[in-house]
Amino acid sequence: MSRESSARVQLSFGGEQFAAGTSRPNCFRPIHYLGSKLRLADRIVGAIETVAGPCGAIVDLFAGSGTLSLAMGDRREVVSVDIQEYSRVLCSALLRPLSHKLGPSIGEIARRSATYDALRWSIEPLIQHEARCVQEASEGRLDPLCDLVENASLFALSHGRLSASTSAELSRALARSAGRLRKRALQNDAKSLVTRYFGGPYFSFSQAVELDAVLEVAHAAPPTRRDTLLAIVLSTVSDTVNTVGKQFAQPIRPRDGRGQPKGNLLRQVLRDRSRKVFETVSAWTERYRTLPTSRRKHRAVRSDYRDFLTSCRLKVAAVYADPPYTRDHYSRYYHVLETICLRDSPQVSTMRSNGRELLSRGLYRADRHQSPFCIKTQAPTAFRGLFESVRRIGAPLIVSYSPYLADEGARPRLMTVENIVKLAREQFSNVSVSTLEHAHNKFNQQIVNTRVFPDSEVLVICT
Repeated sequence: MSRESSARVQLSFGGEQFAAGTSRPNCFRPIHYLGSKLRLADRIVGAIETVAGPCGAIVDLFAGSGTLSLAMGDRREVVSVDIQEYSRVLCSALLRPLSHKLGPSIGEIARRSATYDALRWSIEPLIQHEARCVQEASEGRLDPLCDLVENASLFALSHGRLSASTSAELSRALARSAGRLRKRALQNDAKSLVTRYFGGPYFSFSQAVELDAVLEVAHAAPPTRRDTLLAIVLSTVSDTVNTVGKQFAQPIRPRDGRGQPKGNLLRQVLRDRSRKVFETVSAWTERYRTLPTSRRKHRAVRSDYRDFLTSCRLKVAAVYADPPYTRDHYSRYYHVLETICLRDSPQVSTMRSNGRELLSRGLYRADRHQSPFCIKTQAPTAFRGLFESVRRIGAPLIVSYSPYLADEGARPRLMTVENIVKLAREQFSNVSVSTLEHAHNKFNQQIVNTRVFPDSEVLVICT
């Protein structure tokens, strides 16, 4: 499913649907809400089954949040492949669930932990300052809350990049919390990762502390449980993040173009930042607990698609590929999740503005992945390499594509259907193109770049 048309996909948990969602580029939430999009996944599964061999695994080559992998997993052995760790974690948790072996909620364990107590004490000045900002906003004074959302960053403070517009009150709260972190030897510790990097811009400081405490429990778990526990954290993070659309591309802009506070700021901030992390973790634990166990030997692999295909020695029944097609670099939308899974201390990318070097507004990882499919000069070579590599392993290939209608305001694609088909025919003797129409719930006959509905999926089927 393409990046834009996979927006607001759902997965069903135990016959119940739970709001979460994924979108590239609009929003991402690890366990998605379904509707017509899960039916779309089912129809893609049907297309895969028409060309897949009788034996072997289905390879989901750009697995993302695992929608297709999960839809396929009750029929076939699935190998989910993605270059990002957050994807490997999610796919592992979905394809190989622990269910009844999960044990108590890690939120309750974290609440009673020494890590939580130490972090809560350290960040208390910022927590109190944020509470005052919210109170003032409720009384009509929005500027302190805008200042908090725009400038409250312990990471910026520690790297000498605090904005000159930061208020004296916020600066003091940041400095006091930073000093307390040093007293507890947490200033550079992984235990304070979320608080230092993302507290303020993406989460309230209370939420950030709770997320760090939960993350400590998850990462300390045995390897057999860690992926599922981390997936629970990722789902919680996606529920609680305070951004427009619940994505991680950039924090909220609390002021309009004239520099005035936005009128709806208080409502959104209160809604998102008042969500309790420990309780949300408990709710997601129960949802993951409903996932059915599987006896199939599913695997989730973190790998570049080229490396995986080059080294693949598996019996492969078919390969499904859903690479990105626009110049949007989708890793901007998942960088927070990636950092939470890796739990490292990444360098943050910078930008230049008015002759000054500033931290990127979204605090993006400097090493975040840039897909060649998103770069105009590299996209043709990337597709050619994809087709060559899959042909070498002797498997059919289904490529998902979302049509582009310029008059509909969609993001321009870097490749047309004709060009993709032309490259595919260099390697495969049979290449057909089918469209999946959401409204009609059926396959159309062969088409090549004819006008289709913007809510359609196009499958390039290569055998």
